[in-house]
Amino acid sequence: MRRRALLASVPAAVAAGSAGCTIGGEPPPTDELTLSSPAFEETLPRRFTCDGEGASPPLVVEGVPDGTASLALLGEWLRGYDPGTIWTAWNLPPENPLSVPTDRPRTERLEEPAGAVQGTNDEGFVGYRSPCHETPGDGDYRFSVLALDAELDLEAGAGRDAFDDAVEPRVVSSNRLRATYERF
Repeated sequence: MRRRALLASVPAAVAAGSAGCTIGGEPPPTDELTLSSPAFEETLPRRFTCDGEGASPPLVVEGVPDGTASLALLGEWLRGYDPGTIWTAWNLPPENPLSVPTDRPRTERLEEPAGAVQGTNDEGFVGYRSPCHETPGDGDYRFSVLALDAELDLEAGAGRDAFDDAVEPRVVSSNRLRATYERF
């Protein structure tokens, strides 16, 4: 069982008591790193789901800490005990602000943002997998930005486990944006 599944299975009371803990070390320092979208605040619009165009949402990263060598993005479906992976991207430039345009192509390498690489989602294809849950109450999603101290030496199209292993020792700061999409 991967770390994310193990940690997601920890009861809420235990998790609340361990806020700020990380596997193998101290949590990254608090800073001004933020992740937002000009297209939504809390509710994911239909356009970015399987009921719409299935386009990846536009994202904006601001407050990139000094010393950041690259950025990574992670999209997750917060289902049950094992979050599903809807998107991974890495080696994004540490621009401040960094705008990730909507509707990124399903290619391993992106022209915009320059140098960005995408991984395989939990449906087995590269790029953004639009939210498409089929169970009422499973409509919570999370997008995370990770500021890294180096570019990742990770093969384009890599899966989530390889992504997690590559980013874990490199994270200097992170933040997240939660969204809900209710299909029912």
